[in-house]
Amino acid sequence: FRLLQLQSLKTRVTFFTLAIFLIGLWSLAFYASRMLREDMQRLLGEQQFSTVSILAAEVNQALEDRLKALETVASSMTPAMLGHAPAMQTLLTQNAVFQAFFNAGTFVVQLDGTAMASLPLSTERVGVNFMDRDYIATALQEGESTLSKPALGKVIQTPMFAMAAPIRDPQGKVIGALAGVIDLGKPNFLDRITNSNYGKSGVYLIA
Repeated sequence: FRLLQLQSLKTRVTFFTLAIFLIGLWSLAFYASRMLREDMQRLLGEQQFSTVSILAAEVNQALEDRLKALETVASSMTPAMLGHAPAMQTLLTQNAVFQAFFNAGTFVVQLDGTAMASLPLSTERVGVNFMDRDYIATALQEGESTLSKPALGKVIQTPMFAMAAPIRDPQGKVIGALAGVIDLGKPNFLDRITNSNYGKSGVYLIA
């Protein structure tokens, strides 16, 4: 009887020890799994942020290049040209590389916001007043180069965004503005990003 009690006690101690061991092993596995998941989430978040940062820098650089091109061409425009529409139209036509930056064309407005020259001619912007557009008003009234928010075009009637740079006289006074338009409904420099996927199912959203 004492032998059976001793064996029973040993069995209980063995099962108790085994239970403690299994509970400890399960707890360790659960803790390791949780830590691993948190590390993976952190690493994936850092990777996604790095990828998005690179793409955002690329978009910013493309926008800065276009705005710089507008400012460069605008700086070559003179008061005499603003008083002579054919000369301004010729200047736009001669800047083919500059025109390639804007898939919906470019146009020049006088101080009152009315377009006096435009490319392509098929858009028929000449004579239309754009003073109600924020990018034109900012360039003319504040003398600052600016980028518009996406909106429906006043003439082309498709989703677009535009940018404008002021035209100044030799004394630095604003006398007009040069604008470039990106039609979001046509192939443009943003397509390479928006048409790409992140992994198998992820997408990029530009806001």
